[in-house]
Amino acid sequence: MQSNTQGNAALEAAVVTIAGLLRPGAVVFYRIGADHAPSGFELFGLAESMHRTWLQRYCALDPMHPSRSVQQRGNVLTLDGELPAALRQASAYWLHFLKPYRVVDVMEVLLREEGRAAAAFSLLRFAPDAPFSACDIERMHVLQPLLEVALAATWGSEPAMHAPRHGTSLAPCLTHREEQIARLVRKGLSNKAIARELDLSPPTVKTHLLRMFRKLGVSSRTELVGALFL
Repeated sequence: MQSNTQGNAALEAAVVTIAGLLRPGAVVFYRIGADHAPSGFELFGLAESMHRTWLQRYCALDPMHPSRSVQQRGNVLTLDGELPAALRQASAYWLHFLKPYRVVDVMEVLLREEGRAAAAFSLLRFAPDAPFSACDIERMHVLQPLLEVALAATWGSEPAMHAPRHGTSLAPCLTHREEQIARLVRKGLSNKAIARELDLSPPTVKTHLLRMFRKLGVSSRTELVGALFL
């Protein structure tokens, strides 16, 4: 429990530092698995509805998705570098996701462990703010190794969540909210405690749990934890 608390404090301090230096409109922190899949999202200033839309419709189209960005040698990636302005009018990701949400720029900051990208920050700027400047990018290049050291202890602070196999097909992916609830169930929190933690009603938590049971083919909280974390 203490390591989780320290990890949360370090992450919050990192977000405050990033906000003070670069002033993004929103920050998202996430972990990157060995399969390059993002998980364990922490949202700071980003609407959950936007994040849900990304997960459900545009994740695979994201030019800065970890499966693409982890192959890069650099640790600070920009939207202009991965999706140049000249190509955006032919990009469904830009036309149907970023542009409608008034995103003017995105910066991806990879944090590595023994050379492998283990986590990342996504920094977003929204209109009417200007895109990130060359000075902003340079500041992040300086800050990135400090973030890497400060947050190294958090790589293992969240248990790895996997999609168990049911027969020959992968179980359906959980939503961001369901992932949050699953991690709190693993910690032993009751429905009421989870509701307080996530600012939900207990019936809403129960509904999410029942939906997760159906998705994963389990019938109890213990089986849920076993299916996702063991």
